[in-house]
Amino acid sequence: MKTRHIIAIIGCVLILAAGLIAGCTDSATPAGKATPPSVPTDNVTGVITPSATLPTVTTPSTAPVTTATLYLNSTSNGEIVTIPAGERVLVRLPENPTTGYTWNVTSSRGIAIISDTYTAPDASLAGAPGYHEWILAPETVDTYLFKTVYLRPWVGATSTDDTYSLVIQATKD
Repeated sequence: MKTRHIIAIIGCVLILAAGLIAGCTDSATPAGKATPPSVPTDNVTGVITPSATLPTVTTPSTAPVTTATLYLNSTSNGEIVTIPAGERVLVRLPENPTTGYTWNVTSSRGIAIISDTYTAPDASLAGAPGYHEWILAPETVDTYLFKTVYLRPWVGATSTDDTYSLVIQATKD
């Protein structure tokens, strides 16, 4: 009788362990969480590449308007980019807030940050980095500075922190 109870207990423990190891296998997007838009990348290196694709933006009058977007990543650090006024710049940088590090942005007056989002990694690996994206829109013809520092906010900035800066020159169409 005791052997039968021990075998039943071992069986229950094995079934429980198998359930815990298997984890959640549902890959559906949780309710309320939108899938991030695709950003063109080089399939070999994973580097974001500029794209001539023009996303459609719908105004309240329901008339479609197109706005060109220049896609940039860490390889454009320190560059000066020139865009026609009315266009946008998308900056995408790797970020891993699970380590405590986040990007701290400062930008010139007159450049609107249309979007400021973090996207978690697709991998289920704990501690895997995701990316942070900003969509920037110069409000008028001028020169603007976008700068960000990768730091732990409670430590403050140090000389060893990674930085990213970009000068955006908005010109007449």
